[in-house]
Amino acid sequence: MGRLDRTWQLFKESFAVLAGDAEILVFPVCSGISLLLLGASFFIPLYRDGTLQAVAHHKGKWDDYAVLFAWYYLNFFVGIFFNSALMGCANMRLSGKRPTVGAGFRIALDRVGRIAAWALLAASVGLVLSSLRDRNNKLLSIVSAGLNLAWSLITYLIVPVLLFEDRGVFGSLDRSAELFRSHWGEQVAGSFGFGLLSTLLAIPAVLLALACWRLDPIAGIILAGVYLLILASVTSAVRGVFTVALYRYATAGSAPPGFSADVIDGALGSGRAIRERAPWDSGAY
Repeated sequence: MGRLDRTWQLFKESFAVLAGDAEILVFPVCSGISLLLLGASFFIPLYRDGTLQAVAHHKGKWDDYAVLFAWYYLNFFVGIFFNSALMGCANMRLSGKRPTVGAGFRIALDRVGRIAAWALLAASVGLVLSSLRDRNNKLLSIVSAGLNLAWSLITYLIVPVLLFEDRGVFGSLDRSAELFRSHWGEQVAGSFGFGLLSTLLAIPAVLLALACWRLDPIAGIILAGVYLLILASVTSAVRGVFTVALYRYATAGSAPPGFSADVIDGALGSGRAIRERAPWDSGAY
């Protein structure tokens, strides 16, 4: 089975779990709306008072950059918070429980301190990597790309660790890196496979816009936009379910309900999950 075939199978299995509790989709929708409102609340005033123009011309003051970093940090916090709520519900479903939107929010709120700390660390690292990439230096760009890849992989499972294990941010980072070193194959497949699959699933939006362009360009753009928003919400939710399933597999060594061990083993490459005492077995979530 090729990577794309394997990813499609994992996508279908994750979607089947999601379909049993479609209300989980409220989390990526709320996240998207919150990020739009957050951006508007920052950038409309910054545009009106000339801050954005000053920063664009490298004439901004330190407090202008501090405000922009605050927006950047809050973007990370909002995204991670709603993703945590979604993963909490996914874990409940995979544990045979009936998740609710309220339960998801409670799980995220119970870990809000860790989420805030992780968002700060992730935003800071992201800013450093972005600054390296934007220096118009080929060597730095290559180094930045390599560091970004490594950072993405070793932090792939950090949110489930933060939620379901009694660890701080740096302990969770070490734990996520440990799981990566033992089971790197599943994370490479999940990270890049879903990205490629999302791109392929977005093609109908382009075709829809082109088909409607001659009749009504505005309608075509609106329909394509709605399609992309729905796709983004579903893909985000499926990725959250998938990540929790991989975390459970990596810590327990057996496929969670609704997932095929053969498909996950194929994504694991040469590594195999090692049976541990699953931390989510003893918790309330």
